[in-house]
Amino acid sequence: MTCGPATASFRLLDAYVGWDQDTVSGVDGLDDPAGLRLARTGGRPDRQELLPWFPDPRLAPGCRAGSWFLATPAAVLRREGPGCPWLPVWPPHCAPPGRTAALAAAGHWLATAGRRGPVRVWWREGEQVVTEVPGPARVVAVTGRGDVYAARDGATDVLFCRAGASAFEVLHTGLPGRVDGLRVGRDRRLWVLTTGDGGAARIWVDGQPATLAQLASEFPRSALTATWDGGFRLGGESFDWEGRPLDGPPPPAGGLGTEGRLATTAIDSGLSRCRWHRVALDADVPDGTAVGLSLAVGEDRDTAPEEGDWQAAPAGARDVLVDQPPGRYLFLRLTLTGDGTATPVVRRARLDFPRATSAELLPTAFRADPAADDFTERFLSLFDATLGGIDRVIERYPALLDVRGVPDGALPWLGGLLGLAFEAGWSAATRRELLAAAPALYRRRGTPWALREVVRIVTGVEPVVTELAAERAWLRLGSARDTGPRGDGYVGGARLFGRSAARFRVGTSGLSGAPVRGGGDTHTDPLSAHAYRFRVALPPHAPSTVDDAALRRLVAAQAPAHTAGSVRRGGQGWVVGVWSAVGVDTAFTTPPAPVLGRTVRLGRASVVATSRRGAHRAIAVGERASVGTETVAW
Repeated sequence: MTCGPATASFRLLDAYVGWDQDTVSGVDGLDDPAGLRLARTGGRPDRQELLPWFPDPRLAPGCRAGSWFLATPAAVLRREGPGCPWLPVWPPHCAPPGRTAALAAAGHWLATAGRRGPVRVWWREGEQVVTEVPGPARVVAVTGRGDVYAARDGATDVLFCRAGASAFEVLHTGLPGRVDGLRVGRDRRLWVLTTGDGGAARIWVDGQPATLAQLASEFPRSALTATWDGGFRLGGESFDWEGRPLDGPPPPAGGLGTEGRLATTAIDSGLSRCRWHRVALDADVPDGTAVGLSLAVGEDRDTAPEEGDWQAAPAGARDVLVDQPPGRYLFLRLTLTGDGTATPVVRRARLDFPRATSAELLPTAFRADPAADDFTERFLSLFDATLGGIDRVIERYPALLDVRGVPDGALPWLGGLLGLAFEAGWSAATRRELLAAAPALYRRRGTPWALREVVRIVTGVEPVVTELAAERAWLRLGSARDTGPRGDGYVGGARLFGRSAARFRVGTSGLSGAPVRGGGDTHTDPLSAHAYRFRVALPPHAPSTVDDAALRRLVAAQAPAHTAGSVRRGGQGWVVGVWSAVGVDTAFTTPPAPVLGRTVRLGRASVVATSRRGAHRAIAVGERASVGTETVAW
């Protein structure tokens, strides 16, 4: 877009290509895409921030709200809710041997592991062992089906065992650092928490980096807010690692350092006597923090610049023109400072070379004087930097048409280009999938396939679209198979069917407001009664978060203009008159729970249900059982 020279190149320094560091002190995040930041002075507060979703291996939330499990050196304890005491899961004489070092819970399943093994999976929260696999584990996770994931010390491989199996399968992740936490989310996606050598925590889902916001949208936040060597804090209560209450707030986490430095090795331009152009930083600098930049240029990579050779950038500058003699190598120093409560973050450093400015397009007369030429270059470089940023934005415009990479905020704009209107409750993933499917949906708009596809994208379940005219069964008697019209509705010479709407009914309609009798046409009634009408039925397991009103608007927008459709969510009763299917628009559900203080009748207002810990997996037989004596068969 600009008229500047296009021969310049650049180098990047970031977590992806590396920082080419020579010496580092007081700085973390060399391998973190979020950027460089000041190191913590104690503990692992990054890990503390993730405790509500990745608790300490010795703690696990239970299936009921507020319930927790705690692995102590002597026993595994359970707490039913806030204000309740910690009680042993097993009596002393029934406790499994060995010390439990890690545990996890999901539904009515409980997984325990020891540093020396084995890994056990319990049904009904510790009442029945379903799986026992030899070997130690550092962290464990259990699914709602009883499958277990585990990780051991010194490796990032994840071990997997199905419920009832006796051996682990090894899943090679190739993730950096060590595994500090495992969770299983929706669609059996595996979330992994790793910690690097510098103490920085990173989140992964199915082997790909994830953010804290994604983690918070996948799992509910627990009441665990802090852990330290002497105990942990659940909501407003603190306990030691034996389950005994503690008084007072938890100790403060380690604070941030106030200064950090990073010096790079010699960065090679590949050009002898190269005139380096500029250095630009992509950084966030909160109040009370600062980022200092110094650079030096030399022709020998093994000779460090002298202190007097360094060019210091002005305070607060993030885009610096290199004012150094020509040289093949550039040395860079970054200094991060803070007040102990906040830290600057440097995501990337861009080094442009060789020198290329709009001054090269000026006539020679404007560059005859060396002093004037230097000023002209520096002056025009200000405009080149601004126009260069605009050029890069314009170059990225085609990316706004990529539904997989466009920012979430641009999705409504992109949908407007395609004539798609999004409801407020739809997630960004749903909007992206609708945009990606828009060409196919437009090609087949108004067809049952397009209607099913758009409802499937929005709800996440496969709907059933029923055209009512095709499902109507009308009687045909008294006509020859090869003469009369199929479905003529005659028995001999008498008509069986006719329109019965708006007939007189005593007690429900006034005599003057409805005809006493009405006739119909048996030849057209089978079609006209349900012509151009359809029903969209969602299965009973469809997510309840889908707004029914929004779904009806979506169906109306996708249906042909001459049709009338309805939306029905399964599991809300029987459909009488046309067609119904158990599992599609009908489900058998349990009656509502009884209310104390009212009349309760067994079989009507009450249900004999299973234990709150789930159904038994087997029949428990005591010392003796005799049919007719202790047992009655019916």
